Amino acid sequence: MNQSSMRKKSLYDYQVVIFDLDGTLYFQRPFRLRMIGFLAGYILTHPRCAKDFLIIKKYRKVREAWEVHEKECEGNPKYSALGLEDRQYQYVADQMHTKRARVQNVISFFMLEMPLRFLSAYRDEVLAHAIDTLHRQHKTVVVYSDYPVENKLKALGIRADCCYTSADARIGAMKPDPRGIAVILADTGCAAADALMVGDRYEKDGLAAKGNGVDYLIVGKTKKERASIC
Repeated sequence: MNQSSMRKKSLYDYQVVIFDLDGTLYFQRPFRLRMIGFLAGYILTHPRCAKDFLIIKKYRKVREAWEVHEKECEGNPKYSALGLEDRQYQYVADQMHTKRARVQNVISFFMLEMPLRFLSAYRDEVLAHAIDTLHRQHKTVVVYSDYPVENKLKALGIRADCCYTSADARIGAMKPDPRGIAVILADTGCAAADALMVGDRYEKDGLAAKGNGVDYLIVGKTKKERASIC
């Protein structure tokens, strides 16, 4: 079910619309099932990569609860000089008793590069159409994600005016930390009342928006639920 806190009638009434990517601009559940099947088949034919699957699983869990794990890293010189992504890679490497470079290579290949070939089949056409309409109306379209953005947008055939990730030097924190949207508002010169955050998770996207006084729209998981957005 769609969930919103919007002071304006529709998303087209906002000057800046900030879109989450994963789970928002494409349907994540069927895509994830496709990837699980693909990875299982890949590991069966490449048995030496079995540990890579465990690394991916650990990495996803660490990212979801990073606020907790980051506190564990505080005061440890091993982490203090690293950026956000490298801290996460290092933490997973320590947990999995491997090298940070291996974790980074596994995530880069299996989570950032390989999925691009499948992504377009799961694009949300409703939101893609909304973005096209926003461009025609000369509104500013921003994509802000906890993961890298540009290559996924290309695979989806979606254009944004600007892109941000949680690992950007000026942000350095994952949603729902409000810093990301604060940076976007500052860069676009947009007042909070004229911006809207569109995402798929209230506990991430909704709270990040709320922390900046920005309206939010949390989209449902199915095509039927999203059909009413525009």
